[in-house]
Amino acid sequence: MGKKIKRIFVSICIVTGIALLAVPFYYHFHGQNETDKLIEQFEKTLEDNEDETEKSKEEGKKQTSLSEEDAALLSVEDVIGIIEIEAIDIRYPVLEGAGDSQIRYAIGHMTETAGLGEKGNCVLCGHNGSRNGTFFTNLNQLSAGDRVKITDKKGKVHMYEVAETCIIGPYDNTVKNQSDEEILTLLTCANKGTKRFVCRCVPAVKEGKADED
Repeated sequence: MGKKIKRIFVSICIVTGIALLAVPFYYHFHGQNETDKLIEQFEKTLEDNEDETEKSKEEGKKQTSLSEEDAALLSVEDVIGIIEIEAIDIRYPVLEGAGDSQIRYAIGHMTETAGLGEKGNCVLCGHNGSRNGTFFTNLNQLSAGDRVKITDKKGKVHMYEVAETCIIGPYDNTVKNQSDEEILTLLTCANKGTKRFVCRCVPAVKEGKADED
Protein backbone atom coordinates (compact mmCIF):
# COMPACT_ATOMS: atom_id res chain seq x y z
CA MET A 1 0.00 0.00 0.00
CA GLY A 2 2.87 2.34 0.89
CA LYS A 3 4.56 1.86 -2.50
CA LYS A 4 1.28 2.49 -4.32
CA ILE A 5 0.71 5.76 -2.45
CA LYS A 6 4.30 6.77 -3.20
CA ARG A 7 3.81 6.10 -6.92
CA ILE A 8 0.61 8.14 -6.92
CA PHE A 9 2.37 10.99 -5.12
CA VAL A 10 5.26 10.96 -7.62
CA SER A 11 2.80 10.94 -10.53
CA ILE A 12 0.95 13.92 -9.09
CA CYS A 13 4.24 15.81 -8.68
CA ILE A 14 5.22 15.09 -12.29
CA VAL A 15 1.86 16.23 -13.65
CA THR A 16 1.97 19.37 -11.51
CA GLY A 17 5.49 20.15 -12.69
CA ILE A 18 4.51 19.79 -16.34
CA ALA A 19 1.50 22.04 -15.78
CA LEU A 20 3.62 24.75 -14.17
CA LEU A 21 6.10 24.66 -17.06
CA ALA A 22 3.26 24.93 -19.57
CA VAL A 23 1.70 28.06 -18.06
CA PRO A 24 4.24 30.60 -19.45
CA PHE A 25 3.97 29.06 -22.91
CA TYR A 26 0.19 29.29 -22.75
CA TYR A 27 0.22 33.00 -21.82
CA HIS A 28 2.78 33.83 -24.53
CA PHE A 29 0.77 31.91 -27.16
CA HIS A 30 -2.49 33.53 -26.05
CA GLY A 31 -0.94 37.01 -26.02
CA GLN A 32 0.57 36.57 -29.49
CA ASN A 33 -2.75 35.28 -30.79
CA GLU A 34 -4.60 38.37 -29.50
CA THR A 35 -1.94 40.65 -30.99
CA ASP A 36 -2.15 38.91 -34.37
CA LYS A 37 -5.94 39.34 -34.36
CA LEU A 38 -5.60 43.09 -33.82
CA ILE A 39 -3.03 43.43 -36.62
CA GLU A 40 -5.11 41.31 -39.01
CA GLN A 41 -8.17 43.37 -38.20
CA PHE A 42 -6.29 46.63 -38.75
CA GLU A 43 -4.78 45.50 -42.06
CA LYS A 44 -8.20 44.31 -43.29
CA THR A 45 -9.56 47.77 -42.49
CA LEU A 46 -6.77 49.41 -44.50
CA GLU A 47 -7.41 47.11 -47.45
CA ASP A 48 -11.14 47.77 -47.38
CA ASN A 49 -10.52 51.49 -47.12
CA GLU A 50 -8.14 51.40 -50.12
CA ASP A 51 -10.73 49.49 -52.15
CA GLU A 52 -13.36 52.07 -51.29
CA THR A 53 -10.98 54.88 -52.27
CA GLU A 54 -10.26 53.31 -55.65
CA LYS A 55 -13.94 52.76 -56.23
CA SER A 56 -14.70 56.39 -55.41
CA LYS A 57 -11.99 57.58 -57.82
CA GLU A 58 -13.51 55.52 -60.62
CA GLU A 59 -16.86 57.10 -59.94
CA GLY A 60 -15.29 60.56 -59.92
CA LYS A 61 -15.89 61.05 -56.22
CA LYS A 62 -13.39 61.87 -53.51
CA GLN A 63 -13.58 59.80 -50.35
CA THR A 64 -13.03 61.99 -47.30
CA SER A 65 -13.57 59.57 -44.42
CA LEU A 66 -13.71 55.94 -43.37
CA SER A 67 -16.86 53.98 -44.07
CA GLU A 68 -19.26 53.63 -41.13
CA GLU A 69 -18.39 49.94 -40.83
CA ASP A 70 -14.64 50.61 -40.73
CA ALA A 71 -15.03 53.53 -38.33
CA ALA A 72 -17.08 51.33 -35.99
CA LEU A 73 -14.45 48.58 -36.16
CA LEU A 74 -11.60 50.94 -35.32
CA SER A 75 -13.66 52.54 -32.56
CA VAL A 76 -14.39 49.21 -30.88
CA GLU A 77 -10.77 48.12 -30.72
CA ASP A 78 -9.24 51.63 -30.52
CA VAL A 79 -6.63 50.65 -33.10
CA ILE A 80 -4.92 53.77 -34.43
CA GLY A 81 -1.90 52.24 -36.17
CA ILE A 82 0.89 49.69 -36.30
CA ILE A 83 4.46 50.06 -35.07
CA GLU A 84 7.32 48.07 -36.60
CA ILE A 85 10.94 48.05 -35.43
CA GLU A 86 13.04 45.75 -37.58
CA ALA A 87 16.17 46.08 -35.42
CA ILE A 88 14.45 44.28 -32.52
CA ASP A 89 12.03 42.27 -34.66
CA ILE A 90 8.71 43.54 -33.32
CA ARG A 91 5.43 44.47 -34.99
CA TYR A 92 2.43 45.47 -32.88
CA PRO A 93 -0.87 47.31 -33.20
CA VAL A 94 -1.08 50.68 -31.46
CA LEU A 95 -4.18 51.33 -29.36
CA GLU A 96 -5.54 54.66 -28.16
CA GLY A 97 -4.81 54.90 -24.43
CA ALA A 98 -2.06 53.53 -22.21
CA GLY A 99 -4.02 51.69 -19.53
CA ASP A 100 -3.78 48.01 -18.62
CA SER A 101 -6.44 46.99 -21.13
CA GLN A 102 -4.64 48.74 -24.00
CA ILE A 103 -1.08 47.55 -23.38
CA ARG A 104 -2.03 43.98 -22.48
CA TYR A 105 -1.77 42.84 -26.10
CA ALA A 106 -0.52 45.95 -27.88
CA ILE A 107 1.39 49.22 -27.66
CA GLY A 108 -0.49 52.14 -26.10
CA HIS A 109 -0.63 55.79 -27.15
CA MET A 110 -0.73 58.37 -24.35
CA THR A 111 -3.84 60.33 -25.27
CA GLU A 112 -2.53 63.61 -23.82
CA THR A 113 0.39 63.61 -26.28
CA ALA A 114 0.56 64.36 -30.02
CA GLY A 115 -1.08 61.92 -32.40
CA LEU A 116 0.71 59.54 -34.76
CA GLY A 117 2.65 61.48 -37.38
CA GLU A 118 1.64 64.86 -35.98
CA LYS A 119 3.84 67.74 -34.87
CA GLY A 120 4.64 67.56 -31.20
CA ASN A 121 5.74 64.72 -28.95
CA CYS A 122 3.89 61.43 -29.58
CA VAL A 123 4.46 59.01 -26.68
CA LEU A 124 3.94 55.26 -27.10
CA CYS A 125 4.14 52.85 -24.15
CA GLY A 126 4.80 49.12 -24.06
CA HIS A 127 5.45 46.39 -21.51
CA ASN A 128 8.91 45.14 -20.60
CA GLY A 129 8.91 41.42 -19.77
CA SER A 130 5.21 40.69 -20.21
CA ARG A 131 4.14 37.04 -20.35
CA ASN A 132 1.80 38.00 -23.24
CA GLY A 133 4.53 39.03 -25.65
CA THR A 134 7.83 40.80 -26.27
CA PHE A 135 6.46 44.34 -26.76
CA PHE A 136 9.17 46.86 -25.71
CA THR A 137 11.28 44.38 -23.72
CA ASN A 138 14.28 44.83 -26.05
CA LEU A 139 13.93 48.56 -26.55
CA ASN A 140 17.28 49.11 -24.79
CA GLN A 141 18.99 47.26 -27.65
CA LEU A 142 18.21 50.05 -30.12
CA SER A 143 21.02 52.27 -31.33
CA ALA A 144 21.08 55.73 -32.88
CA GLY A 145 19.93 55.53 -36.49
CA ASP A 146 17.73 52.43 -36.10
CA ARG A 147 14.44 52.83 -37.94
CA VAL A 148 10.93 52.86 -36.46
CA LYS A 149 7.98 52.54 -38.83
CA ILE A 150 4.52 53.79 -37.92
CA THR A 151 1.47 53.15 -40.12
CA ASP A 152 -1.59 55.19 -39.17
CA LYS A 153 -5.22 54.19 -39.69
CA LYS A 154 -5.32 56.05 -42.99
CA GLY A 155 -2.57 53.83 -44.30
CA LYS A 156 0.06 56.57 -44.27
CA VAL A 157 3.57 55.47 -43.30
CA HIS A 158 5.72 57.60 -40.97
CA MET A 159 9.41 56.69 -40.73
CA TYR A 160 11.55 57.67 -37.75
CA GLU A 161 15.09 57.00 -36.62
CA VAL A 162 16.39 56.67 -33.08
CA ALA A 163 18.11 59.84 -31.91
CA GLU A 164 18.87 59.06 -28.26
CA THR A 165 17.98 56.81 -25.33
CA CYS A 166 18.04 57.41 -21.59
CA ILE A 167 16.71 56.19 -18.23
CA ILE A 168 14.49 58.41 -16.08
CA GLY A 169 12.62 58.16 -12.79
CA PRO A 170 9.18 56.51 -12.65
CA TYR A 171 7.41 59.82 -11.95
CA ASP A 172 9.32 62.01 -14.40
CA ASN A 173 6.54 63.53 -16.51
CA THR A 174 8.92 65.53 -18.67
CA VAL A 175 8.83 62.54 -21.02
CA LYS A 176 5.41 63.85 -22.12
CA ASN A 177 6.53 67.45 -22.68
CA GLN A 178 5.39 68.73 -26.05
CA SER A 179 7.56 70.22 -28.78
CA ASP A 180 7.18 72.41 -31.85
CA GLU A 181 8.95 69.67 -33.80
CA GLU A 182 7.72 66.17 -34.61
CA ILE A 183 9.08 63.66 -32.06
CA LEU A 184 8.25 60.03 -31.37
CA THR A 185 8.96 58.84 -27.83
CA LEU A 186 8.94 55.14 -26.94
CA LEU A 187 8.58 54.35 -23.24
CA THR A 188 8.91 51.18 -21.16
CA CYS A 189 9.92 50.01 -17.68
CA ALA A 190 13.54 49.51 -16.61
CA ASN A 191 15.38 48.15 -13.56
CA LYS A 192 12.49 45.87 -12.57
CA GLY A 193 9.95 48.68 -12.78
CA THR A 194 11.83 51.18 -10.61
CA LYS A 195 12.88 53.29 -13.61
CA ARG A 196 11.67 54.14 -17.11
CA PHE A 197 13.60 53.57 -20.35
CA VAL A 198 13.07 56.29 -22.96
CA CYS A 199 13.83 56.14 -26.66
CA ARG A 200 13.56 59.43 -28.55
CA CYS A 201 13.04 59.28 -32.30
CA VAL A 202 12.94 61.94 -35.01
CA PRO A 203 11.55 61.82 -38.56
CA ALA A 204 13.92 59.88 -40.81
CA VAL A 205 15.64 61.79 -43.58
CA LYS A 206 14.13 60.76 -46.90
CA GLU A 207 16.49 59.20 -49.40
CA GLY A 208 17.84 61.75 -51.84
CA LYS A 209 16.90 64.74 -49.70
CA ALA A 210 20.41 65.14 -48.34
CA ASP A 211 21.79 65.21 -51.88
CA GLU A 212 19.28 67.91 -52.89
CA ASP A 213 20.38 70.08 -49.96
